[in-house]
Amino acid sequence: MSRILFVMLHPGFIRYYEDAIHLLAASGHEVNLAFEISRDKLGEDMTAQRLAASSPNIHCEPAPERTESVRDFIIRSDRTATRAGDQRRQRSDHEAWESLATTVRLIEDYLRFFEPEFRDASTLRGRVEKRLPRVYTQVLGVAGRPQATRRIIRAALRGVEAIIPTADGIDNFLRERNPDLLLVTPLIELGSQQVDYIKSARKLGIRSALCVASWDNLTSKGLIRVLPDHVLVWNEAQAQEATTLHGVPPDCITVTGAQTFDRWFAMRPSRSREDFCRTVGLDPGRPFLLYTGSSVFIAPDEVPFAERWLTALRHSGIPRVSEVGALIRPHPANSRQWYAFDSAAFANAAVWPPVGTDPNSHGFKEDFFDSVYYSAGVVGINTSAQIEASILGRPIFTIRSPEFAHGQEGTLHFRYLAGDGGVVRAATSLAEHVQHLASELEGDAAGNERHREFVRRFVRPHGLDRPATPIFARAVDALRQLAPPAARPDSLWVRTARMPGRSLAAAALALAEGRPVWVYVMRQPMTLAIHTVALGYRLTDQWQAHGRPVIKRMRRVAWRWWYESSQWLGHRWHRSKKKLLRMTRGARGTARRFVGLR
Repeated sequence: MSRILFVMLHPGFIRYYEDAIHLLAASGHEVNLAFEISRDKLGEDMTAQRLAASSPNIHCEPAPERTESVRDFIIRSDRTATRAGDQRRQRSDHEAWESLATTVRLIEDYLRFFEPEFRDASTLRGRVEKRLPRVYTQVLGVAGRPQATRRIIRAALRGVEAIIPTADGIDNFLRERNPDLLLVTPLIELGSQQVDYIKSARKLGIRSALCVASWDNLTSKGLIRVLPDHVLVWNEAQAQEATTLHGVPPDCITVTGAQTFDRWFAMRPSRSREDFCRTVGLDPGRPFLLYTGSSVFIAPDEVPFAERWLTALRHSGIPRVSEVGALIRPHPANSRQWYAFDSAAFANAAVWPPVGTDPNSHGFKEDFFDSVYYSAGVVGINTSAQIEASILGRPIFTIRSPEFAHGQEGTLHFRYLAGDGGVVRAATSLAEHVQHLASELEGDAAGNERHREFVRRFVRPHGLDRPATPIFARAVDALRQLAPPAARPDSLWVRTARMPGRSLAAAALALAEGRPVWVYVMRQPMTLAIHTVALGYRLTDQWQAHGRPVIKRMRRVAWRWWYESSQWLGHRWHRSKKKLLRMTRGARGTARRFVGLR
């Protein structure tokens, strides 16, 4: 049985590949899914549990710790405190390297948004800027603007990335699983640590592939910093993005189609139109427009715009527009703001499903399909729901609004919808949008050739009648059957450069504090000045604690020695003086006797 290891950032990415994973498991492959982080914002963890229970060939587990925790190391009874201290030092070293890796990757992501194609993407650049310490953005904001400078900085960053060691935990995890193929998604998150899986796979000789999850991943996220062996994309547009924006060789790219939309070609309504309208609270006798909410990044404050949109419709003066129903479907990850929307203030308008509905609940997907299927048109700012509407041939509209410029013209993927060959009819104002609605609502736009061409090019490039899921599964199986690549251990220059690189890693860990530049410039001089001043206090303390008592003791010893010496000398002097007097008297008496005899 072949083994496929699929590393995902979190279980939310299952929805892009669930059918393909089932197909691979049914073909006899053992599919092991590892999630770097746990997430239950929209019931993703429950999705992973349900997927694992659906087949004995599917296993779900958390991704490994990148290094062994100090606590786990210490509690082992056969290890000493000295070894535990070594482990702490190793963990500190790992944290420094990890900080350097994150910094290098974020800087690369930051610099990419200075390229000419991203000149309108100031919000995308600002999203990276918020994650970088200010010391880097203050320097790169000036130095990164000239293109030649960016090339030099990127070359240096690639050199630093090469010397960053692989994580022991990931190396051991891959050795234990020993997969025939490693799949990774999304890999292009800002400062992504999934790069470490690609580096470990290259080191161990395991074939790797990036699965591009969504239509905006290659343009609005980070870079593919370390190239995997293969890249699986939806269509030729993404293949071109992978080559021009990320440097992926064309012969390493496989176009499979957008497997996540396959179910939209096979689904049918779950109820009649009358039942659906009565369920959501709309008039069954009138057509309705579906307003599809966008993500938090695209439309963080969408409710006021939706209210202006409905007001423009109701006061348009065009009966077929002013009387049309409006069904608002909040984005599942951006629904809470719709608590502020008062649908009762507008006739024949409703919000469905209710805010807070679990997107994993029974019937949620069917409700979405029915909403699009029975609508007379779909309106949205910039959302993948517009792709799903194109599959069903519904007319699609958007309004270019300054408040959403960052999520429209400020993103490259918006041009696929509203640019040449796109299916979205874009208006520059609400008044123009009303005219677009009036012209489209006159007839049935389903089956429009423009929609079919877009779907064939963007969703099913191998043919409208060829589902993408089997093509994706066959592409994965073909990669699995290739001979494993040769192991690529670290070269001599990498191992040599890693020694001074530790200082760079330590510096990155220190700079991760996010202080202004002047703080780092003044830190050492101020530290030296403080230590100099503190030295005087330390000497005083030492003098008070040790110096003065020692001097007192020395004075007492000297005084006692002097006193005892003087006492001894005085005593000796008196004894000598008496002896001298006796000798003098004796000599004087002897002299007198001698004189008398004469």
